[in-house]
Amino acid sequence: MKMKAFLVFILCFFVGSSSIELTRVVNGRHLFVSPRVLEDYKVTIEGERQDMANLAKLIDEGKIELQELQALKAADEDVGREVEAKLFQDLQLYSLSGGFVDAQGPGVEVLIDDGTRDLEPWENPNDILVHDLDLLIVINELKAAGAEMISVNGQRIIDSSSITCSGYTVRINGRFYGKPFRINAIGDGSRMSAALIGPGGYGMDLKEWGLFFKVTILDDIKIPAYTEDRTSKYVVLSLPTG
Repeated sequence: MKMKAFLVFILCFFVGSSSIELTRVVNGRHLFVSPRVLEDYKVTIEGERQDMANLAKLIDEGKIELQELQALKAADEDVGREVEAKLFQDLQLYSLSGGFVDAQGPGVEVLIDDGTRDLEPWENPNDILVHDLDLLIVINELKAAGAEMISVNGQRIIDSSSITCSGYTVRINGRFYGKPFRINAIGDGSRMSAALIGPGGYGMDLKEWGLFFKVTILDDIKIPAYTEDRTSKYVVLSLPTG
């Protein structure tokens, strides 16, 4: 009898320990943290790390270019012509990456829609709806997989783009869009597809939760230019002096 009671105690101890790991204390109350939320945080953090790595790469490339120009100047060569050619190349590059012109190339088309499966009595209907966080995580995974240009429902995604929930719609770049959500990304289609629907991909998670998720690799994708207002009200250009 004592052995049975001891085994029951051990079982309760492990169950209690597992519950503690999946809870957090907020304002003195224990709130359940679902595996989906934990996975969302993990993917978001990984996306931020990738962005930091990309910025570090840009800094290194800038240092190399500066060294090349300094070498030309030291050799008494026509630095002005080299700088002019480089500026023209940069203008084309930044016009494309900044969303000022249309983009075209191979990549993937991702279609995401609300789930239609029957809910269990204990489930929340929001669990099978597409949210802004789902779109943001998919975009982050595409970027981490090398996506060069991205659009959502025809809206070009640039550095200042915002995606937020607004009732049953999602606001993208200040405009409202309803389901389904079509994400186009230019880049290595096979790599981006594997990142989304391969082991550990967020697309597989959405499918398991009951949402509709489909990835199609295409040879030709067209992403329109960013057409929203870019006017800055508070930023003042600071030029070097002296």
